[in-house]
Amino acid sequence: MRKLLAVLSTIVTLFAIKEAVYVFISQEADMVKQRPILIVISLSICIPLIVLSLWLWSPRGKKNKQ
Repeated sequence: MRKLLAVLSTIVTLFAIKEAVYVFISQEADMVKQRPILIVISLSICIPLIVLSLWLWSPRGKKNKQ
């Protein structure tokens, strides 16, 4: 189940990163006027998704039974 969530979160993260890059390099008039707020919004979405994906892909620690 963890692997499935990791794959899904990675796909969503890659899409969010693609959209964030589009915000940074876009030259459209509407995007240029609102660029500062769009950068904040895109980073506030991308950073937690990246952390979630990395956390899901990291190996779990083995619990020692006594």
